[in-house]
Amino acid sequence: MKNLFITLLLLASSQLFAQQELSGLWECEDSSYLTTIVASEYAVLDVFNTSFEEHRVIPEKIINYKNNKLITNLKNTHNGYSVSIEYSLQNDDTILCTYTGDLTGDFILTRLK
Repeated sequence: MKNLFITLLLLASSQLFAQQELSGLWECEDSSYLTTIVASEYAVLDVFNTSFEEHRVIPEKIINYKNNKLITNLKNTHNGYSVSIEYSLQNDDTILCTYTGDLTGDFILTRLK
């Protein structure tokens, strides 16, 4: 029983740590938008994209966070663009984003420093 408790505690703490690691400003070479992920030690709280060139902020709806993968939906009401995005932390400064919907493919986000 003691080993089970320790295992569950370690699993929970690694999950919490991964959520906080997603937090920050992220950029992609292929886009004018910056992705902002706001996370606490307990949850990913908010995800939104900001373009200073287009003067727009586009929020993402958080669908799920499980197994160190964050899944969101993004809908741009200005042009009807709609995608589902899966964020997967590759290392401290890199996230792999897999897009499905109006855009399909993998994109790399790097932490803005």
